[in-house]
Amino acid sequence: MKWAISLLGTTLLSLGTPTQAFAVDDSSYEQRLELSNKIKRMRNVRKQVPIPVPAGLFGIYAFPEKGQGVAGINYQHYEFSGLLQGRDSVSAPTVVTSVSNRFFGAPGQPPTLRVVPKQASADVVFPYANFTINDKMSLVALAPLISKRTELETFAGGGGSNSLGTVTVKAKGLGDIKMGTIFKAYNSKNNKHNVLIDAVISAPTGSIKEEDTQLTPANTYKKARLAYGMQLGSGTWDALLGVVYWGKYKQWGWGAQYLSTLPLESKNSQGWRYGNKHEATAWLTYEWQPRLASSVRVRGETQGTIKGIDPKIFGPGLGANPENYGGEKVELSLGINWMVAVANNISLEFSKPIYQNRHGVQAEHDYSLFFSWRSGFF
Repeated sequence: MKWAISLLGTTLLSLGTPTQAFAVDDSSYEQRLELSNKIKRMRNVRKQVPIPVPAGLFGIYAFPEKGQGVAGINYQHYEFSGLLQGRDSVSAPTVVTSVSNRFFGAPGQPPTLRVVPKQASADVVFPYANFTINDKMSLVALAPLISKRTELETFAGGGGSNSLGTVTVKAKGLGDIKMGTIFKAYNSKNNKHNVLIDAVISAPTGSIKEEDTQLTPANTYKKARLAYGMQLGSGTWDALLGVVYWGKYKQWGWGAQYLSTLPLESKNSQGWRYGNKHEATAWLTYEWQPRLASSVRVRGETQGTIKGIDPKIFGPGLGANPENYGGEKVELSLGINWMVAVANNISLEFSKPIYQNRHGVQAEHDYSLFFSWRSGFF
């Protein structure tokens, strides 16, 4: 989780030598005095917390005191368009005339792919909370609500590039609930240097049996199980393990994180599991004023292909092949963080892939948006 104490901007009040006597408004004076004292308190608090981290980060925040915590909501949006074969962009007609169908040889299965994604998007909203139980450890939990949409283009018959048109398939519901601990391994005075260890378990609460109506190469409509990437969960118990360092000096903040997602089971109830995922990110932030900070971040990931197969995910569709998942990706992100009030942050981040090398053939990741609101409770 990410958390930063927010501050109001400062307003300096000065009184010159009056040239004319005015009546003193006691209530107005008391309000100005209260505001001045509040600003002083916030300045002292601000010296003790890190500069806010970018919106797209997980498991990073400043430890409140025992019995305190943070709650908030994150929103993530992902857009995909076009197709990638390894590192190269390819057209749909090229894919359906040259890429082999894994299931060729089974009754009615053509030699090449006949159904490919044209455009896809995903939205994830997850409320989260963490609670500090002592000076070294905090409990954390989140529950993602997921909505996925893919426009599939179907090509006629057993070969050629004659398009029958498109159909949009959707999946929506609860994803995999995550819960665990964040351990404070090191913390220097005024949070100038910090090291955290994340240990989180992901429970298989998201559906892996989502279905929708699809257009077949025979120009008929059939309800069938959706591709692996359209499912709402992994179907396995997974471990999310990570380590974080971040620091600050005056208006500058920086940090780095490593995070792995490791399935704890060899397969789920439908006979498959996602490949191991490893990601690393580094960021730099600058605080323009106590209420406003901006950030730049680089993130890289690598993930293995899907292991095993769901016998109900079958046919000449690109997403039905477990080997068309995972690979390498590097993203560049720009963000902004607005501290609207004490212990209340709103942050936004835009992310764009600058390098993609995917296994097999996959939808090309276009961009991502991350929005976060978080608030501390004391």
